[in-house]
Amino acid sequence: MAAKGQSYAEKFSRWEVLITNAKPHVTDMPHITEDLATLEQKLTEVRALESRQEDLRFQSREMSKQVRVAAQEGEKIRGRLGSTLKGKYGPENETLLKYGFKPRQQAVRKKKAAPATSPEQGSAKQG
Repeated sequence: MAAKGQSYAEKFSRWEVLITNAKPHVTDMPHITEDLATLEQKLTEVRALESRQEDLRFQSREMSKQVRVAAQEGEKIRGRLGSTLKGKYGPENETLLKYGFKPRQQAVRKKKAAPATSPEQGSAKQG
């Protein structure tokens, strides 16, 4: 039964089966000796490349982790600097824009609506 899969793992597995099963019969078929040796070298090369690829994946994950940690630490430092600048200039000062911080919007207070009746008028109506 021949394997049908096209993934690298399945292909390499088929190579290994061929090499393992053909080696004992090289004496009967000397014309395959060279190709069989070449295929065995390729399998060894591919296994080494797969191992290196896995090492590089691990290194990539480690680097991503280091970048994430450094970015978090950098944001903490930026926050401290922002607090210092807001303390110096005030949280609503436009100078903060120069440093990359958004100033807090100045509070706009709404005027209270005048009551419809004054307290004097309200007591006169009750009595």
